[in-house]
Amino acid sequence: MPRFYVPRRIVFGKGSARHMASFVHGKTMLITGRRTWAAIEDYVNEYVRNYTLHIYERSTPTGEPSEADVERLAAAMRETEPETLLAIGGGSVIDSVKAAWVFYEHPEITWKEVYAGKIPPLRSKARLVAVETTSGTGTGISPAGVVTGRDHVKRGVAHEELIPDAAVYDVNFTVSMSRETAIYSGMDALTHALEAHTSRIDNPPADTLAAEAVKIVLESIESSAEGDEEARERMHTANMMAAMAFSNARLGICHAVAHQIGGRFNVPHGLINGVLLPYSVLFNREATEKYDALERYLGLEKGTLHSVLLNLNEALGIPTDLQFLGEKLMEMLPTIAEGSAASSLMKVNPRQAGAKEIEDFLRMAWDGIR
Repeated sequence: MPRFYVPRRIVFGKGSARHMASFVHGKTMLITGRRTWAAIEDYVNEYVRNYTLHIYERSTPTGEPSEADVERLAAAMRETEPETLLAIGGGSVIDSVKAAWVFYEHPEITWKEVYAGKIPPLRSKARLVAVETTSGTGTGISPAGVVTGRDHVKRGVAHEELIPDAAVYDVNFTVSMSRETAIYSGMDALTHALEAHTSRIDNPPADTLAAEAVKIVLESIESSAEGDEEARERMHTANMMAAMAFSNARLGICHAVAHQIGGRFNVPHGLINGVLLPYSVLFNREATEKYDALERYLGLEKGTLHSVLLNLNEALGIPTDLQFLGEKLMEMLPTIAEGSAASSLMKVNPRQAGAKEIEDFLRMAWDGIR
């Protein structure tokens, strides 16, 4: 049955952080990264004053939190006993808070249960307010997070209970993003939007938001990477819209494969998504008419979307094939393909595919076929 779930309250636009004080109640634990806090401390303190600060430290070299990171954060929550979790950061911070929240409220739960989506009701101890400081993960709106397991494989944690109670999308939190972060997070948002739009799930509101998010990103990401504040505000809005879309229409082969590659090769999530995205269009094209409709909406010639994406990668300095990962990738191809095929995301990918077809997809992305 079609559905459309989002946080109870979402505020966005420049200066929307002024609403944060109305979202936090009782004992508040503010979780953020060290570098992020140095950039935003004064701005946050204009609106929120009574909190216990926890500086989040990620042990993984790139991307998503590890299971150990989550466990340490959950222990800190149990020590602090907050009633509001105010998570301010990029995907690694907010994803870690989501997962730790589960263990804080249910210490007896196992990782196996969490990954299987067997998450009991939350909010008996705390509520979650999410403030994104990058413009790509959409985790401030979504029911999902990603955690890197002890086997170095990234796995999704997803359940409606994990949708934050309130989300803030204020461009003032993004102005300190580096060029690289702006590019990689922006490509993540673009992948969310494109995969949600072409999902096998029939969800017109999600499709509409996703199509407009694609348009905004294609028009704005290059200027955003150079630090243009108006472009960054547009990208933050596109990130929010893409998150609404994929939260309700889900994702596809890009994310299924990216989760298998990212942790093993320590590749930023947005980077690997950006590399794979043009080839996902080529791979899926014959299975859906949605790419044709999207190209009409974007004012592109039929059949040119993958070329537009490849050209965008070149302009942003993103590799246009997988060869930058080296021969080790080819050696691991069967393992990566099998893991990708087992992902629940493949169930809603436009083209149904098993491990063999996903190997073909990976070889196409390795060769750089246009």
